[in-house]
Amino acid sequence: MMTSPSKRIVAAAAILVVSIPAFVAAQMHGDDAHSGPTMNHHRVDDRLSTGGHFVDGGLARIKSEGVEVVIDLRDKPPPNQKQKLADLGIEYINIPVVWTSPERVDFELFRDAMSKHRGDNVLVQCQANYRASAMTYLYRVRVEEIPEAEASKDLLAIWEPSGRWAEYMSEILRTE
Repeated sequence: MMTSPSKRIVAAAAILVVSIPAFVAAQMHGDDAHSGPTMNHHRVDDRLSTGGHFVDGGLARIKSEGVEVVIDLRDKPPPNQKQKLADLGIEYINIPVVWTSPERVDFELFRDAMSKHRGDNVLVQCQANYRASAMTYLYRVRVEEIPEAEASKDLLAIWEPSGRWAEYMSEILRTE
């Protein structure tokens, strides 16, 4: 049977084990993953940003930041998303990319939408900014010919793809 001080030490250790990864993750994404208009919001340059789902006040904030087009990569976007953005004068494009099985055609559709809106202020979004940052990385490297080392800084600011997404990205980079 543990004594009371032993219980406190074990409890404190458990709190540290749980808290440290959360703290590290928060540091990777700035002060707070929800501090921007979207979850894990990341500004790539003056006309391009990536993000996850909208957070409180996010729609009004992207409007004030001059976003003209939202390209949403979720396969199940929220109801009325298109109308909410249209009410703000923002064009909405949904390219449904299934998280577990992205396909070549997904990148082709994304590439075409991004190319069509090359001069516009664009937000690429998905649920948590994983699909969005990965597809944006692929577009920047394959179409805009940004060096991989430069483009990867923006990707890795959000996450490091693994598993199916690492395979998918390698496939697109090899064959596009």
